[in-house]
Amino acid sequence: MPMLTRHRETLEFDKVLALLARHCSFSASRSLAENLEPSSEETAVRSAQDATDEARRLSEARPNTGVRGAHDVRPHVRRAAVGGMLQPTELLEVASTIAAGRSIKHVIARQEVRTPTLARAARGIAELDDLEGAIRRSLDDEGRVLDAASDRLRAIRAELRASYDRLMRRLNELMATPAVRDALQEPLITMRSGRYVLPVKSDFRGRVRGIVHDQSASGATLFIEPLPIVELANRWRQHLIEEEREIERILIELSRQVGTAQYGLSDTVDALARIDLAFAMAKLAMEMEATRPALLPIEQLAEGQPVLLLKRARHPLLRRDAVPVTIELGGAFDVLLITGPNTGGKTVALKTVGLLALMAQAGLQIPADEGSRVAVFSGVYADIGDEQSIEQSLSTFSSHVTRIVEILQVADRSSLVLLDEIGAGTDPQEGAALAQAILEHLVAHRIFSVATTHYSELKTFAYVTSRVENASVEFDPITLRPTFHLTIGLPGRSNALAIAERLAMPGEIIARARDATHPAERRADEVLGEIHHHLLAARAERSAAERARDEGERVTEQLRSRRTAMEREREAILTRAEQERAEIAAELRREAETLRRDLRGLQAERARLASIEDRIGRLRQGTSAHAPQPEIRQRIDDGGAWQPAVGDDVQVSGLGSAGVIRSLSPDSEVAEVEVAGKRVRTRTAGLTPSDRRPPRTPREAAVASGYLAAVQPRRMSAEEWAPIDSQLDLRGLTTEEARLRLDQYLNDAFMEGLQVIRVVHGKGTGAVRQAVRDLLADHPLVRTHEGADPREGGDGATVVRLAS
Repeated sequence: MPMLTRHRETLEFDKVLALLARHCSFSASRSLAENLEPSSEETAVRSAQDATDEARRLSEARPNTGVRGAHDVRPHVRRAAVGGMLQPTELLEVASTIAAGRSIKHVIARQEVRTPTLARAARGIAELDDLEGAIRRSLDDEGRVLDAASDRLRAIRAELRASYDRLMRRLNELMATPAVRDALQEPLITMRSGRYVLPVKSDFRGRVRGIVHDQSASGATLFIEPLPIVELANRWRQHLIEEEREIERILIELSRQVGTAQYGLSDTVDALARIDLAFAMAKLAMEMEATRPALLPIEQLAEGQPVLLLKRARHPLLRRDAVPVTIELGGAFDVLLITGPNTGGKTVALKTVGLLALMAQAGLQIPADEGSRVAVFSGVYADIGDEQSIEQSLSTFSSHVTRIVEILQVADRSSLVLLDEIGAGTDPQEGAALAQAILEHLVAHRIFSVATTHYSELKTFAYVTSRVENASVEFDPITLRPTFHLTIGLPGRSNALAIAERLAMPGEIIARARDATHPAERRADEVLGEIHHHLLAARAERSAAERARDEGERVTEQLRSRRTAMEREREAILTRAEQERAEIAAELRREAETLRRDLRGLQAERARLASIEDRIGRLRQGTSAHAPQPEIRQRIDDGGAWQPAVGDDVQVSGLGSAGVIRSLSPDSEVAEVEVAGKRVRTRTAGLTPSDRRPPRTPREAAVASGYLAAVQPRRMSAEEWAPIDSQLDLRGLTTEEARLRLDQYLNDAFMEGLQVIRVVHGKGTGAVRQAVRDLLADHPLVRTHEGADPREGGDGATVVRLAS
């Protein structure tokens, strides 16, 4: 196993890749995810981080964005390129992949300014719309070859359907004959060996002459193809074979087109896989609440600048159970030595450093707070855990030493080395000495390293050695549980006696152990305890100060936001006020213009009224033509009986209203009288002369004022005075036309003296019928109305009884 791969597995990088692969949408990108390797090239790492960041912004803006419907069709393409025939499902996968490429390319192109890295990847997606169209025109979504795939296939299938229909019709005719019907085991048509057959009882074999294709397991039934249908079946089978050959020809042609486009299709799959991988990285980042780290090229780092700063970093595999740790490396020290009790979180902190460094260099965002920074290391090497080798007869200590030797051979100034429990597994004194020598080698070669240990001697070494810094995972002596918090700058305490005492170890044993401990070590442990106590107090005060600062910043931000909102509101009020002022001014201008126009109109009207008054005066002085009443009286006085004439003012006895005669029938028996602006026909016998002139109509007023010429009275012809029919047909009219026609007809029918009339409106949509009945319901001349008898039109007509 290559060394680099083994170190990645030691840090469980493969498990992170498994999480990443779950977010990939098709096999090509999934393969890229499972084989993703961190890069030591800064340009490549930055480009991968850019792609992840761009995909995440797109996904957050449009949650459904991504590669959908793509397939790894490269095996299909290679087979088609050498003349192989693809199956319909494989061709559909090719078409779906082309469509997926076109869709995501379009989405990215619209955001190219914001997603330049993804846009560069999308340029590898080939334009293969013609190939997709050819496949879609030939196959349906289930992979069936369509009739439209070729004219020949359409013709063959038409013949196939016709021959099938003839075959089935002939079989059904045979089954209906008494001789065959009685010989059948069941009245059904089935198939054997691709031929249609009838299930015939073995005892009646002689009644159905034909070819036996099969028999039942019991031998009681023979499946016979009757001789009269053999030729029909042969033609049907021939058309089936022709259909299969044409379908095969179509699939071969489509496969040839796929093979011709092999390079474009392969490039498309590669591009889609890279784009889908970027979206998978984005989804994983959102799932982990990860952030993009700042990348630091080691060769360009200034003196004192850290190569790694992880703020509140979480181990990605522990998820919600992870306790955040803040770790710094480089700057004032190159080697960080972490001490503390077992199960205190030393190894988790060590793995978090290495795993997040690998994730960053693979283009993944890391589960740490904003502002985290990671250098681009040439290699990340780890010796973690107990890996005894039974095959090589290596003990735990030997395994550790072997791996450390391999690491020291390849590590350099740009590497990151992680050593867990350095020097463990052997005599403590020798182990501590070896561990110190290894650390001195790392310091001398300025190799960035993080190590964990239990050895007290190494705490002192770290304290007195330049470029080495102590760190510790904290332990709560009250609960006897680790807190998992990492503190840089202080070594961890030895809590063995405290733990034993809390676990009820006899006091005399604890006392003897303390006496056996070197006074200097006891004093050092007490000093560390005091330092940790003060550190906790300082941390509490700092937390309180940070909370107060955060609260102050929150209040300040609220005030700033409120001031900004007030300023926006003020601007909005001023803008609205200005708009309203402009609208009012415009309205005032329009009103003033309207008043000016009205004033000019009034002046013209005043002049016109003066002219009218002048004409009226002249008319009064020069004529008495508008006083017809004396003439009527004169005619009565001279002849003894009043004779109606056009223009007479009369009283209509049937209506009780006054009107003016507008025309007379040739025999003067019927008159057309204008009453309240409407003309009605009535018999002159029902008219009496009236001394009260009805109000002038608008036309009469216009005639009197001289604006219109007076219409000369006339007698109407006999044709115009034809009798009113008792039936009105409204079919073919609109609703409004029918209402107007019906209203006039009711007046005419009433004046004619009709008692019952019939209105034909038809059934249709019922709109005219409803309009007719609505008008009849409120009309003063209508007494009752109802639907006609079914023999006389039913709902298509209405019978109306008029008022007396």
